Amino acid sequence: MLTGYIIIGLSGLIIGGLGARALNKDKPQPEPPIVITPVDPVGEVVKQLTNLDLLVEPCSKEYIESAGDTLCREMYCRVMTRGVDAKTSGAECEEISNVANSKLMIDHCETFLENKEECYEKYRERK
Repeated sequence: MLTGYIIIGLSGLIIGGLGARALNKDKPQPEPPIVITPVDPVGEVVKQLTNLDLLVEPCSKEYIESAGDTLCREMYCRVMTRGVDAKTSGAECEEISNVANSKLMIDHCETFLENKEECYEKYRERK
């Protein structure tokens, strides 16, 4: 009697396995899902704002020799104020800008030989 149960059990497993295989053989296999990785827009913006490629031209040796280093300094300061890990404050950049503007005002007023003081007064009023 025990042998009969074993034979019935094994034949049920074999017939069931073959039936399942036959049913699954005709089914089309599902395509693997397409995984889309989201792009972090904040990370991209930080990358663009802190891109040091902006400084290549104004910080080049040729540009500094012809026009001075104030633009390079100011742009570098402004680039470093951007991003999550900012190293400088806006006040430092304003000081650099103020020095550059004052130098331009002095150079401009020095071209007026007789009216230098009047030129300086005009700039002081507007500053």
